[in-house]
Amino acid sequence: MKNKVLLLLIISGFCYSCNTSTESYERFFIPKGASDQGIINKYYVHNYPNNNQTVKTTLDYSVVKKVNDSVYEQINYNPAFTTSSIREFSILNDNLKELSRKRYYKRDTLIAEYENTSENYLLTFGKETTTYKAKLKNKENNYIYVHQTSKFIKDTTIASKPAKVVEQNIANTFVFGSKPKDTMHFHYRNIYVQDLGLYSSTLTTEKYRLERTLVEQISPDTFEELSNHGIKRVGYIDFDDTIDKNLDFDLCSNHKSIFDYYNGGNDRAGFIGGKGNLKKLVTKHLDTTKLKNESGYLTYRFVINCKGEAGKYVTNEADFEYNEKEFDVETKAHLYKILSSVEKWKPCIIRNQPVDSYFYITFILKNGKIEDILP
Repeated sequence: MKNKVLLLLIISGFCYSCNTSTESYERFFIPKGASDQGIINKYYVHNYPNNNQTVKTTLDYSVVKKVNDSVYEQINYNPAFTTSSIREFSILNDNLKELSRKRYYKRDTLIAEYENTSENYLLTFGKETTTYKAKLKNKENNYIYVHQTSKFIKDTTIASKPAKVVEQNIANTFVFGSKPKDTMHFHYRNIYVQDLGLYSSTLTTEKYRLERTLVEQISPDTFEELSNHGIKRVGYIDFDDTIDKNLDFDLCSNHKSIFDYYNGGNDRAGFIGGKGNLKKLVTKHLDTTKLKNESGYLTYRFVINCKGEAGKYVTNEADFEYNEKEFDVETKAHLYKILSSVEKWKPCIIRNQPVDSYFYITFILKNGKIEDILP
C-alpha cells in the first residue's frame, strides 16, 4: 500500500454491529495491510478560531503497530517528521488501556505517571463510561494533570466500512511545583474506521475548534524518504510530470525553496475571497455533463508563486473505498480548465514577504455531482 490518497468523510446514518473480540477491536486501530513497521496515517489538521480569524492548517502523522500479542505502540510525528509522542497500550475487552506515554518538546520531555493503574483507560467501545488519570511530568516537578472520561456513542459506517464514534471530555491542569496555574477543558469526538484506524477527530474548546482528518496512508519506506527533508518532502511536485509541463511558469525562488502548503499561518496561500468565492467560480463555469457520473476524491496539487500565479498541476485520485483510481480524462481536463483560468491567487506570506508555495484543491464527486470542495 503506497501513497493511498484519501480525503474527508462520507458518513451514512445507519448502525453497524461489531464483533466484540479483541482481534476485531484491533482492526479499528491498525490499518489493514500494515507490516511490522506499520502504515503511517497522514492527517490534515484545521484550526477554526472562534473569533473568525483565518483558518490555520497543518499536518501530522501517526503510526500504530503491534509490539507483541498484548501490547501496541502508537507514534505521532509533527509536520517536520519529528517524533512528538509515543504511547503503548493494550486492548482489554472493549477498552483501550494506556501502559506508558511520552510527549516530546524541543527542550522538554513529559512522561506519564499513573496514581491508579485501574484509571488509565483512554477510550471505550463498551457501554460504561471509562476514566483516565495521569500526570505528564518533567524532571523539574512541573506537570500536566490529565483527567479524562470517555464514552462510546454509536456504531456507524463510513463509505461502507464499520466505524465507531467515541466522545471524550478532558481537563488539563497545569501545575508548577505545588501550585496549580490553569485548567483547560477539551471535548473530543473521534471516529475510528475498521482497517483504517483513527479516521477523524473534532476537538472543541472555548477558543477554537480543531478538525483532524485522515488524507493519506504512507508506507514506511515512503515515509522514510519524505523524512529525509530533501527536495522530495511533504508537497513535492515533479515539474517534469505535470498536466501543464509544457507551459512556462516562473518561480520567484527555486524548486528546493517552495514552502509547504501548511506554512504561512493566517497568511497562507489560497483562493482570493475564500472557499465561498471558489465555489461560485466553479458553479459558473461547470458543465455537469463532463463529470461523467464520477464518484470519489479528485485532488489538484499545484504551485502558487509569490506573484499569485498558479502552475505545475498534478492530480491525486481515489474512490470512496480509498483505492487509487483513474477519473475520466474529460472530467479531469474540465476541472483543470476551470482552476487554471484563475488569473490571480493569494500568495503565501512568510515574514511579511510573498513566497512560492504548494497548494491543493480537492473535489469530492458523487454520481457526477460536486458534493464539496476542499480545503
